[in-house]
Amino acid sequence: MRIVPLVLALLSLVCGRKVCDTCLEGFCYGREVILENHRLSGQLAIDTVDNILYFHYKDLYSIDHTVAYDLDDVRLKSIPGIDFSFARAVDLNRNVYIGGTQGIFKYDPRKNLTTEYGLFDKTIWHMQFRNMIYYTVFMMNGLYTYQDKKSVSITNLTKYKLDDFIIDNRNDIFFVSDTKLYRYEGKSKQINVVSNNMYSLLVDKYNNGYFIDILNRGLYRFSHRINRLFEVGAFDSGAPFKAVFDSNNNIIYYDKGNEILYYLRPNYGRCKISRGKRRQYKSMVSIPRNSTGFLQIKTID
Repeated sequence: MRIVPLVLALLSLVCGRKVCDTCLEGFCYGREVILENHRLSGQLAIDTVDNILYFHYKDLYSIDHTVAYDLDDVRLKSIPGIDFSFARAVDLNRNVYIGGTQGIFKYDPRKNLTTEYGLFDKTIWHMQFRNMIYYTVFMMNGLYTYQDKKSVSITNLTKYKLDDFIIDNRNDIFFVSDTKLYRYEGKSKQINVVSNNMYSLLVDKYNNGYFIDILNRGLYRFSHRINRLFEVGAFDSGAPFKAVFDSNNNIIYYDKGNEILYYLRPNYGRCKISRGKRRQYKSMVSIPRNSTGFLQIKTID
């Protein structure tokens, strides 16, 4: 296994220009490798108080590891009593809920202690924590809440099989089902299609919803004011598949193509994203968007 320390780089130059691996909100971000040569599975989860990342990986000997990675101190620690896991979520008290084929376990990082929590007859597919645990079950329809040892199904979602979901700061639930992105409004209880494309979903430290287009590597945010997604950035290459925001609101993401876990750090270069036909630019990186257009990242001197 290779774990690479995160090194601060205020200004990085490649061939006379700033590194712009990702363009977000008009600023360049450079990629730094956290973990490589190992396949990750399941969710990434983040403790934004202590800046600790939780994930699962399989090593070169096909041994499963569920771990905590301290982004500030650059330390990797195994979670006791848990090997394989798929779902992970962190509550406001920094407790970590870890789900897999034998229900949910609770990890207390202060005591370094893992205990049984519940739903031991279920295979937990995905989890989020928003005042309580929200979860899905592998190969089953519906979204459920779990609190005080009671599981409750969200009635309006029973016909959907959720592949991914998030809960934003307005308690709206965004979810992917059958390659479409939906929004379940917390107040009106209405369900609407947001997009016919498939996205990877994440929230920032303020619980704003973000969406990575897996096919064209664009990054979008949902605006409640205009009631739609709008573009905020793009990744220059690879296959960004799952991601979280850390305590500094910087993105950590796993590239499914090369199986590398990256940290994106701003380097204070400026950039812009434009649309155009597929052409070759020495100073740009073209990102396929659809059959007729492309996103292009261009650094600004």
